[in-house]
Amino acid sequence: MSSIYIHIPFCAHACPYCDFSFELLNGELVRRYMETLAIEIERRREEYPWRDTKFETLFFGGGTPTVLTPERLKELFEIIRSSFSIVPDAEITMEANPETLTDAKLGALGELGVNRLSVGVQAFTEVSLKRLGRHHSVDRAVRAVSQARISGISNLNLDLIYAAPEQTTADWDETLARTIDLQPDHLSAYELTIEEGTPFGRAWSTGKLKVPVEEVQVDLYTRTIDGLTAQGYHHYEVSNFAKPGAMCRHNLVYWSGGDYLGLGPSAHSHVQGRRFANTKQLERYIQLTNERGNALDHDENLSAEQQAGETIILGLRMIEGLDLDVFTGRFGSEAYRVRQPVISSLTAAGFLEQSPRFLRLTRKGLTVADTVCAELL
Repeated sequence: MSSIYIHIPFCAHACPYCDFSFELLNGELVRRYMETLAIEIERRREEYPWRDTKFETLFFGGGTPTVLTPERLKELFEIIRSSFSIVPDAEITMEANPETLTDAKLGALGELGVNRLSVGVQAFTEVSLKRLGRHHSVDRAVRAVSQARISGISNLNLDLIYAAPEQTTADWDETLARTIDLQPDHLSAYELTIEEGTPFGRAWSTGKLKVPVEEVQVDLYTRTIDGLTAQGYHHYEVSNFAKPGAMCRHNLVYWSGGDYLGLGPSAHSHVQGRRFANTKQLERYIQLTNERGNALDHDENLSAEQQAGETIILGLRMIEGLDLDVFTGRFGSEAYRVRQPVISSLTAAGFLEQSPRFLRLTRKGLTVADTVCAELL
């Protein structure tokens, strides 16, 4: 399975925790970006293997793709569909913020073939929304979900952030309860990350930002797992939960080490062990693409050892775990044997468990997944 990711680097406002590539919405900048994106697409469409690839998922991320007008969205879809082969039953995801989801916008998305909507609600309490710097209310988020359902979107994801500044367990329990009441098909729950250079990062460095201590962070995460699985959601990846049949096909391509093409500033691509990425800065993306046809600032062919390490990390992010038969079949038994001492140590410490076929994180390991995975590189 192969995928396309398109980065739309525009937002109506800046969230204080966000480190993604974005610019505040500007009509002239949107025009220049669209013209430049068309140049990048024209170049990539002729490259191997993309010219012969049948893509099974499209993902429009950002930024906030739904700040674009219906006319701009239509233009974007026309460029993509005329340039690449998209299978008829492709999963087509559009990220959105609640305040951008008008009935007219949702109608346009449906007409364009969007069948999966990922809404960044982040919280369902006013206090957490305020502390996260969000510009929608709880009522607006609930209304957006209702509008999406009425519009006919068949697969709805909600993004949540836990461990927000000064967040309590009662606050998070209320968010989980309101979320479950809305019955989304899919949920992504991410721990707040303090990124250097963001307003939150600057406030954190000076002691002005208070976030829950580690013990509370772990409690919020385990409450999320227990609360959602008790309601029938399948916990299939460290931060992701789905009703039966609603796992995100696009992200599964990433986690399985598949091939994907990234378009736009900061977008990453992977094909057969080669990994490359565009510059993060929009103005530089526009300049470089117009000058030389691409805006790459990173391009490498991964060694077998690097690919083995990444396969382990991505496999362990899946709740099912790393398929050892597949891993050793691809990289040989030695690639696993050299890591056995570390695996044994992590297993003895209660972070990993192994069945005859799978190596997986335990509940204890899930709470420190990034640290455990780093040990295995």
